Amino acid sequence: MEPYSIMDLTKINDSYALWVAHLPEIQVYYAMKCNPHPMILQHVVDLGIQVDCASKQEIMSALQWTTPDRILYANPCKFASHLTYAKEQNVGLTVVDCECELYKMKELYPECKLLIRLAVADTSSQCQFSRKFGCSMEDVPALLTLCKDLELPLVGFSFHVGSGCTLPTLYYDALVDCQKATHLAEDMGFTVSIIDIGGGFNQANFMSCSKQVKRGLPLLPGKQFISEVGRFLVEQTQTLYVEVICKKKKDKRIYYLNDGLYGTLNCKIFDHVKPVFRHKKGELFESMLFGPTCDSFDMIEESILLPELEVGDKLVLENWGAYTNASSTSFNGYTVDSILKR
Repeated sequence: MEPYSIMDLTKINDSYALWVAHLPEIQVYYAMKCNPHPMILQHVVDLGIQVDCASKQEIMSALQWTTPDRILYANPCKFASHLTYAKEQNVGLTVVDCECELYKMKELYPECKLLIRLAVADTSSQCQFSRKFGCSMEDVPALLTLCKDLELPLVGFSFHVGSGCTLPTLYYDALVDCQKATHLAEDMGFTVSIIDIGGGFNQANFMSCSKQVKRGLPLLPGKQFISEVGRFLVEQTQTLYVEVICKKKKDKRIYYLNDGLYGTLNCKIFDHVKPVFRHKKGELFESMLFGPTCDSFDMIEESILLPELEVGDKLVLENWGAYTNASSTSFNGYTVDSILKR
């Protein structure tokens, strides 16, 4: 049997209700890279959530369910062809973080509204972004000057504290930087109307992070706040069922599963996840777990305690909706595309 997931879309309702209860001032944009499944896209749009896209293909997918004015093109460094497509589709809000991107905007889409992305000290986060994206506060005056010289419509600032934030005060610190950048921009004649607080939220950290966000909102009165929320909305939506397809006994039990690092368990590599397998009860033995491909790299666990398993037995992974099937591959001919809606 192929691996499969059970999807429970009511978990999105629960997460969104929690967001609205604690951060009603902030418009949510679903970061669809987290899980672009059509059922999820349709559901979040039906809830009134807007969409954060990073590429031409994501914009194309989002436009099946929503309108261009409800899309944020949030990739700071864009393919020219993707930017041209965004212009053709009238996606009118995007993010930049360097001079190169400003010149690109001037050439290809000068009327598009811009947010300048600020770098954040996110070294404590599960997945760090600021080593790749965002300008330092020292760079802000030069970028503002270039925006002015190029007559580009700057409307605000954005930041991202890193996926899986473990230091909630980063939100407050970043909002302080947005306040400083806003003062600089307004002194130069720009009208700053939007502040994008990015993502980084999950179920475990939401309450502590939301408190720091609310602490920082008064620093920027009269602004529209938006956020790029992915993991928080969908991490609880899917439960994955994998099956033992082969078994060996050496100095430890060795089990081969029908999903692995090239499938949804890629999150072990790309998202720093430590999977917790639910299994049948029984005496525990030291075991190894491999995925189904013919690559020795496809080792899920080198040492894990499991009961005695047989071919056909199932292991279950809960909260498997974020950065799992979104990043899976078809390497070696294996795919993980069976999702059942509850």
